[in-house]
Amino acid sequence: YELPPDTGKGGIGTYTTQIATALTKDGATVHIFAGSHSRHRSYIEHGITIHRVACENLVDFKHKVAPVFADIHNLLQFDLVESPEIHGNASEIKKVFPAIPLVVRMHAPGYLVEKLKKRYVPFFAKLRYFLGALRRLKFDLGYWRKYDLNTDPDHSFIKMADFITAPSSSMKDWAIRYWKIPQVRITVLPNLFEPPQQLLEKPVSDGAFKTVLFFGRLNVIKGLVNATKAMKKILVEFPEWKFKVIGDNEMGPKQGIRMKEWMEIQLSQVRSQVLFLDSMEYGALMEEISHCEIVVLPSLFESFSYTCAEAMAAGKAIVGSTNGGMADLLKHQVSGLLADPENPGDIYECIKLLITDSALRESISVNARQSVLHDHSAVKTTTQAINYYKHVIAESGKN
Repeated sequence: YELPPDTGKGGIGTYTTQIATALTKDGATVHIFAGSHSRHRSYIEHGITIHRVACENLVDFKHKVAPVFADIHNLLQFDLVESPEIHGNASEIKKVFPAIPLVVRMHAPGYLVEKLKKRYVPFFAKLRYFLGALRRLKFDLGYWRKYDLNTDPDHSFIKMADFITAPSSSMKDWAIRYWKIPQVRITVLPNLFEPPQQLLEKPVSDGAFKTVLFFGRLNVIKGLVNATKAMKKILVEFPEWKFKVIGDNEMGPKQGIRMKEWMEIQLSQVRSQVLFLDSMEYGALMEEISHCEIVVLPSLFESFSYTCAEAMAAGKAIVGSTNGGMADLLKHQVSGLLADPENPGDIYECIKLLITDSALRESISVNARQSVLHDHSAVKTTTQAINYYKHVIAESGKN
């Protein structure tokens, strides 16, 4: 469903575009079926055939995509289908074509995302929801409702999978723990990342900008509550440094106040050192990334993290999160620092260390770029993906 520019801006669209491009270059025939609110047509872009399916929303999409897929499959006979787990995009396709091997790619299940959001819902808002249900003569614990695996639609969809992949060991561990999936069924395949040449051409950080950068969606899941608390202390202690925040303004920790506005209140004492910028075209964003020394990305959870990979390619000193896929990308105190996103003091100490120890900051910046080019290279990741898809086709042929 998610594929820019029609639908979605996040990691699913980025992953889909990058892996489809790499497979096409290798000689595979790749078709992307994606949602749209404005058009219903097929076209070729960079050698990839894209089928835009007009739909009202993501639920509508999974029903309307099936007949479109059927028409193309009857002509081409696809070897396999891959779909994100969230919202079960390919569930109706699998029902109609059960013999086609289905690879379900874990990105971030809806339950995981909602659980993280709930941490910052105020107690009285949770209580109001519960009391409102009672007034409607319905007993519903709402935010305190116990998770039921059997009613989770994302879990129901992944049970349809013939093969399951995850972009990080953290995402695999989550699925084993919460979804009780046997570990042998999940293969870890890192997301493909082809570093933009625009980033690689920039020199590694040299301390000229004295700026800490956050870029991504402005919401509680990205760890901005504790990052804000840490940065307030940093900016008071180091008045020559600045904090730049780039991204779409979304849900804040306080009801009725969005994240940017909440951050502005919290940072009012050091407001002159803070710059907020809206999300921007990719090339402009890459330029902004190059104009800083430190990138702070303390997400509560990331299954992978394209923002982290981009910052690595830019040669920046990164304060990442111990929770999720960044731990697969960054080696602590070698190619980045990993902080507990639940602990503002930990985030503060990591940022302070990078500010005060210029030698460490420079070595981490250099190692980050080298790591994304070698340890996590696009060539290596593409080879892993191709070999895996060949395995899927071979195993399915046996059955």
